[in-house]
Amino acid sequence: MINRVLIRLKVVQVIYAYYQSGGHKPETAERELAKSLDSAYSLYQTLLYLPVLFCNLSRRTVARKRLMDGENISGKEVRFSENKFILQLESNVQLTEFASSNDFSWLINSDYIKDTYDSFIEGDILEEYWQEERFDYAADKELCRKIYKELFMNSDDLDALLEEQDIYWNGDRGLIDSFVLKTIRSFLEKNGPNQPLQPKFRNEEDREFAIELLRAGLAIRKECEDVVAANCNRWDPSRLAMLDVIIIQAAFAELITFPDIPLKVTINEYVEMSKYLSTPASSGFINGMLDTIVKGLEAEGRLSDKL
Repeated sequence: MINRVLIRLKVVQVIYAYYQSGGHKPETAERELAKSLDSAYSLYQTLLYLPVLFCNLSRRTVARKRLMDGENISGKEVRFSENKFILQLESNVQLTEFASSNDFSWLINSDYIKDTYDSFIEGDILEEYWQEERFDYAADKELCRKIYKELFMNSDDLDALLEEQDIYWNGDRGLIDSFVLKTIRSFLEKNGPNQPLQPKFRNEEDREFAIELLRAGLAIRKECEDVVAANCNRWDPSRLAMLDVIIIQAAFAELITFPDIPLKVTINEYVEMSKYLSTPASSGFINGMLDTIVKGLEAEGRLSDKL
């Protein structure tokens, strides 16, 4: 689940926070990176569990209505409370283990989940599902995907709740949402509770990439600042955005530390990151600066092993 795109993002964020706090002990940055990556995986599991909490609310609502006045229960609400895909998600071995060791009262008791559920019951997503009259596993899975994509993604209220819960979750939603949707698509009914989730790291190489990139990024600070200052041309180095310089610094470190990663991959990844993290004008500046850095490194023979 934690791929190199997310690792690069986390490394840049950790280096930025490290310098903001004074930057005296590299070990502190390494611990922060480990916490941040652990937290990203926790966010992935939390968001994947969100449809379960949503369906549990439906079950409680249906049970309460049955006790009070069974005639007012809508068939589509009952049908959602029995969603086959979400039942599989709820029974998933890995997700059950995660849920058993975490308190979700901050979500269960929030106005957000109650208000979102009320809107969902009266909204188009459930109505379309009900009108199709196709209540098999595939239809239930598609309903869950739509709920996640249309109700949970891009929700400012949910973002606020997540940020209150864990400071490391701030800014991770875009990538993590894509992993959650990928996981939903990957589920197979035949796998039952043993459906594998996305692993924390794809392999040990990615785990090592994270710490090596951080160490290289911190070590190359002075050289990077000198190169940027020498090639600023139209810009005053003292007025450059600190975040932009750190993005360049991390890219510089990757260029000279990981010969197996193609030049274009490294440059493209950090230019795209700048569009996400920094200002609209930053990507052009960073792209130009990285092109200049690459030419200088090639002239010095420091990229001879690059693909």
